[in-house]
This record gives sequence, C-alpha cells and structure tokens, in this order.
Amino acid sequence: MMQLLILGIVAIVVFILEEYVFTASRHFWVGGIAPVLWTILLAYLVLVNAMDLTVREYALAIIAVIIPYVCWGNGYQRHQQRRRS
Repeated sequence: MMQLLILGIVAIVVFILEEYVFTASRHFWVGGIAPVLWTILLAYLVLVNAMDLTVREYALAIIAVIIPYVCWGNGYQRHQQRRRS
C-alpha cells in the first residue's frame, strides 16, 4: 500500500511538471519525454508485480498512463495560445 502511495505522489508531481514545465518548449516532442518515460516505468512495475496486483491497481495504472498524455496536449495548447497572444 505504501508503494502505491509513493507512486501516486510521484505521478502527481510528474503530471504537474508536464502541464506547466515540460510543455513550455516550442518543440512539441520535448513534452513527450516525461510521458514516455513514465509509461515505460509503469509498464516495468506492472510486469514485475503482475502476480500481486489487483484489478483496481491495474485500472489505476491505466489511468496513470493516460493522464500525462492529456496533460502534455493541454499544456502544449495553452503555451501555443500564449505565444499567439
């Protein structure tokens, strides 16, 4: 349970950094580095702990993979709008 809590805290930090820091670049792909690395890390953790995970934890892992990509898109659009204004 503690490992899941720590992973959740790290996820929140990554999401905030993705939304406000990583997407500030003019280059769209720069913001994609964190979500791709995050996806690789989560895939590794799921594969290593596959026997011990519950359906709820699998669902949380899926959500934790999707959210950074949404933040990447939202942050990039927001920064593009600021540049145009």
